[in-house]
Amino acid sequence: MPDLLTTWSALLFAGKWLFVGLIYLALVLILGAVRQEARWRLAGGEAPAHVGAGRLRVLEGGADKRLQPGYVIPLRPVTTLGAKAGNTIVLADPYVSSRHARLTWDGTAWYVEDLGSANGTTVDDKPCRPQARCPVPFGARLYLGAVVLELLA
Repeated sequence: MPDLLTTWSALLFAGKWLFVGLIYLALVLILGAVRQEARWRLAGGEAPAHVGAGRLRVLEGGADKRLQPGYVIPLRPVTTLGAKAGNTIVLADPYVSSRHARLTWDGTAWYVEDLGSANGTTVDDKPCRPQARCPVPFGARLYLGAVVLELLA
């Protein structure tokens, strides 16, 4: 009988330390992820591409024949929209300014900033003031000139 009791005691002792080790491993992994995110935030860098899952669906392409309704455009954590080359997304519409707006992912939500465009930027029928960040919830409609886009997750 003492052999069986000794064996169970040893197994329970080893199991306890294995459990404690797994808890410490989980804490180390969590701290590593937090440090990595804090590092890119403090450096002022862009978030990794996987952080800001977002896409734009074209509802109305305006005068841009390339933008067909239903077309989906993937977003970067910082995405510029405008009529000229050099923007992340080029919208060839006469009512879209050369550097019209900037979409930004802050890690939890999307924001749009009108960059002083001639015709303005609107989110769900609410105009955005120039140079001000306006929240863009998922499912919201974004109006830039005659182009209408919908933010998808």
